Amino acid sequence: MPEAESFSWFVLHRILALMILFCLAPSAAAVASGGIDPADPMVRVTSPPTDIDVNAALIKVGHDVSAATGVDEKFITYYWQTFDNIIYNGEPSTAPLFVDLYVPGFFSDEQVESMITAVADALVAHTGIERKWLFIHTHYPLQGQIYIGGELQHWDNYRGRKDSSPSAPEQRSMEGFLFNDSAFAFQSLWRFGTIASGAADLGELLTATSRIEDFDNESWYDSWNTLALQLRATAREFEAAGHRRSAMQAYFRATTYFRTASIYLYGNDPRGTQAWKNGRDTFLKAASHSEGRITPVRIPYADTTLPGYYVTVDGSRQKRPLLLIQTGLDGTAEDLYFIMAAQAVKRGYNCLIYEGPGQGEMISLQQRPFRHDWEKVVTPVVDFALSLPETDAERLAILGYSMGGYLVPRALASEKRIRWGIVDGGVFSVFNGTLANFPDSVRQAFTAGDCDTAVNELVTQEMSKNPTINQFINQMFRTFQVKTPCELFKKLQRFNVTDSIANIKAEMLVVNSSKDQVAGSKEQARLFYEKLDTKKSYLEFDTSHGAQFHCQLGAPQFSSERILNWLDERAKPKAPATL
Repeated sequence: MPEAESFSWFVLHRILALMILFCLAPSAAAVASGGIDPADPMVRVTSPPTDIDVNAALIKVGHDVSAATGVDEKFITYYWQTFDNIIYNGEPSTAPLFVDLYVPGFFSDEQVESMITAVADALVAHTGIERKWLFIHTHYPLQGQIYIGGELQHWDNYRGRKDSSPSAPEQRSMEGFLFNDSAFAFQSLWRFGTIASGAADLGELLTATSRIEDFDNESWYDSWNTLALQLRATAREFEAAGHRRSAMQAYFRATTYFRTASIYLYGNDPRGTQAWKNGRDTFLKAASHSEGRITPVRIPYADTTLPGYYVTVDGSRQKRPLLLIQTGLDGTAEDLYFIMAAQAVKRGYNCLIYEGPGQGEMISLQQRPFRHDWEKVVTPVVDFALSLPETDAERLAILGYSMGGYLVPRALASEKRIRWGIVDGGVFSVFNGTLANFPDSVRQAFTAGDCDTAVNELVTQEMSKNPTINQFINQMFRTFQVKTPCELFKKLQRFNVTDSIANIKAEMLVVNSSKDQVAGSKEQARLFYEKLDTKKSYLEFDTSHGAQFHCQLGAPQFSSERILNWLDERAKPKAPATL
């Protein structure tokens, strides 16, 4: 075996040994003595006995690394340890330096690579070691990179055969589905859950997610948009060849992938609006192949119209119960077709899906933000619904998802023509729910009137730490048309049902999820149900069917079954003869 190759294997064995020792070592305290925070990067150099002035070298290395990476020196801790001797190829050796680089979980792959390269360059410059004898390995939680043979490579090149031992159950939990980025996991579960309604296909979803770099919004967009473009092209080929049903199915899935691509680009990036528009357009193409069962509609509203879809059981034009369906903060009408309408029509319900101010087209194209007095939105929708000849006016129901759990009840307090209301889940106060994302210091600063400085600073800090909160608040900035947390919170104070809940007379179903942590939703739904003074039912989903998260994302089929069972017992729909 050539010398360089044999030494590389020796180094790999050494690194594996260090990894095993690291994994077996007792867990460190949350903050080590001396105030060192283990969440910050740490560089540990290990070498045979050396004449190098270690302190001087590490000081210079620290300067260079910080200059190259932009990470302040006070956040990086350096160690240098020695072992008595090393035997290589049967002879004592004093050549190599081994470096263990401990990196925090919020570092991207690019940041880790930058850190490795900077450490390597600085050690070569200030210790006199030859680059070929320098070996750097990253430790938990990012173990993808390794510096070996004078260049940065990926550990997979050296991993060998995959571990065949059973994986731990926590590695397969829904909380970290496919990604460490909690927002990515949330959005991925959402899309995987819609497979049953024809919105996605498993192989396509796995292909798209496998190409995404964790915590990298740009690669998220690229992967989903690439898949959507490919599938739209396929749908057009099917269409041109006369395969209308195949074209419809492909357009449906392209809708989902365009929509998913757009999620992190709303606001100033025009690609976000374009991806949303592409998704809306592909859904319209799919609807054109639905044999008239999905009809785009425009509902008169103020000085404009609300976009929507009228989804019918069949072409019989017989009177049927009508289910009005609306989303909350960040959904679209197209989403709602797959989440509920596609299942409801199988039971014998016609469905009217609509978007109001702050949602879908109304914010993306018409630039109309959310309004607290949602009855001004729902009343025109009911007027339109009752003009449809198939609508049985005595069997009218409405369903609101997520923040729709505030919007629908607010409307029901005034709109008495709707017999049944369903909220998944109920929201008593959007303001209080939103503040549940943050430390008590935010509420205290807001209450004290220190809004423009302390509130904005504290919220911005929390957004920088948590991808899910960052996505949530940025979406609110856009849909409420505000620029700062302070402005947002002032607007949200009006979004509560304190003065209107007593006026709700429709029979209500309040849906909840046992692990819903989005904007305090679990507690909000329970409070809403408690305060509701009308005929009511409560349904809480849990982990037994994987439906424990916000709006049961990941399990919409199971969710829709239970919700529609409740409505079936009251509206008595007549299912079509064939499904």
